[in-house]
Amino acid sequence: MSEISIIPIGSGSTGNCIYIEIVGFAFLVDLGIGYRKVNEALICNSRDISDINAVFVTHGHNDHIKAYQAMCNHLNCKVYANETVMYNIRNTKTERVILKEDTITSIVEGFRVKMFRVPHDYVRTCAYTFEYKGKKVAYLTDCGRMNNKIRNELYGSDMVIIESNHDYEMLKHGPYPKFLQDRILSEYGHLSNDECADVIVDLYEKGTRNFILAHLSLKNNTPELAYKTCLEKLCKDDAFIYVCLSESKDLLVFD
Repeated sequence: MSEISIIPIGSGSTGNCIYIEIVGFAFLVDLGIGYRKVNEALICNSRDISDINAVFVTHGHNDHIKAYQAMCNHLNCKVYANETVMYNIRNTKTERVILKEDTITSIVEGFRVKMFRVPHDYVRTCAYTFEYKGKKVAYLTDCGRMNNKIRNELYGSDMVIIESNHDYEMLKHGPYPKFLQDRILSEYGHLSNDECADVIVDLYEKGTRNFILAHLSLKNNTPELAYKTCLEKLCKDDAFIYVCLSESKDLLVFD
């Protein structure tokens, strides 16, 4: 069995949902992609939606929760988030469990999750680290600025899924009005390609070798540009860098 398996089913403003499997423990992060597409991606990779052990939600923006009702109708597991998210995903048959920020919680024996806040323009947006049987995966999107606390949470990860939202020049000269540009560039907006690459260089120096670039803007970025920016700053042959598309059925496997 592979140590870490990931299917980046959907990533970006059209909808977010990523399947992660750590030594056989399977879970989803976010519920912004509908049941049919999620199920198809899992079936294509010999996975069954009924085998998902948990769901973790980062925040309540629509692209992260819009499919929660349909998805929860097909899940046999608990949904975990903070209380601000729970208000927006109420009235489901799925059991909802409120997590405390900055507290390590044991979901099942040996599987530990830590939810911590990141700056974004939804109240109490959170990121996660997941640890099981000596492996650690971090998930960080929708973050306007990096800080030392967040960096410390990411250190020691075997895999980091991190936002690489926009190219600064494409955003400044693109179709978005100034107020929206200002929102994205603010400390409560999104990480740029350059900011993401700087974080990855730091994480690499601390030992992480596997990175997934997520939440790319469809109008202010390209997969090629996000990858190129990261590669030019990192300049290391032993790093794995994958760029999420808006939808995918790819299976990424790490031993």
